Amino acid sequence: MATAYRKRIVKVSPPSVSRLVALLLAIAWFFAGAVAADGRFDKGLLWKIERSGAPPSYLFGTMHSDDPQVVQLAGPVRKAFERAQGLTLEIVLDPEALMSMTTSLMLADGSTLEQHVGPDLYRRTVRALGKQGIPELLVTGMKPWAAAITLMTPPDTTGLVLDHVLYQQALAAGKPVDGLETVAEQMDIFDRLLSPQDQVKLLRETLDQLPQIDTMLEELRKAWLDRDLARLTEINESSMASGDPELAARFNRSVILERNHRMAERLRSRLRRGNWFIAVGALHLPGKEGLLNLLSEQGYRVTRVY
Repeated sequence: MATAYRKRIVKVSPPSVSRLVALLLAIAWFFAGAVAADGRFDKGLLWKIERSGAPPSYLFGTMHSDDPQVVQLAGPVRKAFERAQGLTLEIVLDPEALMSMTTSLMLADGSTLEQHVGPDLYRRTVRALGKQGIPELLVTGMKPWAAAITLMTPPDTTGLVLDHVLYQQALAAGKPVDGLETVAEQMDIFDRLLSPQDQVKLLRETLDQLPQIDTMLEELRKAWLDRDLARLTEINESSMASGDPELAARFNRSVILERNHRMAERLRSRLRRGNWFIAVGALHLPGKEGLLNLLSEQGYRVTRVY
């Protein structure tokens, strides 16, 4: 049954493919694990990362959105991107990644979402996702956590999510593109950390908070456009605190340890090479265990550009 659902998702129209890209990036965004900023890295989206012996590279904090104001690269960002010899994203947004993602979102044992969450919660989920253009045929095969994250991802209007724009422009310019993580690593966070009961709780809380999600996304957009990392962190923490605190703490703890630290370690080879453009969700940047501070502690000089 899961294979049938996967085939249904793979054979989607272009807008649906762009939504898969947005969903994949939203998973990274909503659980980026930002912690309280320490003041040094409160503001700024583009940072120069340098150490003697290599040309400087640039770290850019993205927002995974197709909003026209977001996808329009500011002058300093475009200049750094065009000058760079290569691009690193959180995940390479190629067809193979999308295929892997669709498989990870679906129940693999032949069961249905309704069997996992009960008829009442299932009907609420079908209605809510139906308003986003997702048919019940697909909803019924989703994992509970996948349905919850999909609900957090607004339908795109242009399909030009910022990270995907950078990916396409890099390919068009002949720049090599690689990823800091794989789809499997990101999906494993949910499959490993969330018990069946946790997944039901996450889905119920997401449905209960749907009226507030649009407001939160708009607040995040404004904070990103203001290049205010401290405010982004504050909004994200407030959103996480509105749900189960123990579950939120587990997510933050795991994501910080397993993602920000892993990313900082994997950035070393790119930074040794130099002249590289690195784009990750802005929530990965601030805080004691954010990328900016972790790189600073490794001996890199970290300077705000924009």
